[in-house]
Formats: sequence, structure tokens, C-alpha cells
Amino acid sequence: MHIRDLRRIRPMLDFKTASAIATSIVHSKLDYCNSLFLNLESTQLKRLQLIQNSLARAVTRTPKHHHITPILKSLHWLKIQERIHFKVLSLTYNSLQYSQPKYLRELFIIQPTRSTRSSSCLTLSRPSVTTHLKFSNRAIGPISHCTTSVE
Repeated sequence: MHIRDLRRIRPMLDFKTASAIATSIVHSKLDYCNSLFLNLESTQLKRLQLIQNSLARAVTRTPKHHHITPILKSLHWLKIQERIHFKVLSLTYNSLQYSQPKYLRELFIIQPTRSTRSSSCLTLSRPSVTTHLKFSNRAIGPISHCTTSVE
């Protein structure tokens, strides 16, 4: 909806303003919690990429048949998969450097260094992904029917 509205008013906007509107309205929605999309299926990521491609074409007024990579580069936008990796790496770096936020810092397990050429590098082990979701007994238990007596 926002991309369609941007296309309607785009002839009245200059490039810088259109790019700012696109970034503030649509990209902010694409970037919201995008670090949770790290292991998302490629079909789902492709859907998000199509939204970003459409947004880039609306900002630059490029026809649909043109290749999208040069358009994204001219806008200085990373593709969705790259944005997700950047977000995760930036969160990791900030958590290790500044210990903020503390709950993320506690999840990292630093592996001991080995004597190799890259021994000055820090190696992290990936935490196991376990889910703590549990259905309550009421949700999966037998259905009980209330009986009322009619006098």
C-alpha cells in the first residue's frame, strides 16, 4: 500500500525526498526484527526481496524489466539476505564490544583460541536452537462439556 502511494506521488518528489520516504516508511518495516529471519526459508526471503525490489523501482522510477542489483547499489541498499546478516553481525559485535544488551552477551560462548595464524581472531560457537514453547494442558487436553440441569 505504501509503495503504491509512493508511486502516485513520485512525479512530484525529487530523488532524495523519495528515497527518504521509502527508507522511513517501508524499509523500517522490512528491517523490524529482521535478525529473527536469519534461518528463514528462501521462499519467504524471496517475498521480502520482491517488496524491496518494488520499493527501489518506485524510488528510481525504473521499469520492471531492468536488472535490480545496479538499482540497489545506486541507492546504497543491501539485499534482504545481506541486511539480515549485517544486523546479526552488528548485534553480535555490539554485544561483545560493549556487553550491551546484557541478555544477548550471556548467550555467546567464546571458544578457546588455538595456535594458528588466525589465533588473534575471536571464535564464537553457535548456541543450540531450542524452543521453550509448550502448550498448556488445557489447550491439548480433552474437551469438557458443561452440563446444566434444567428444572
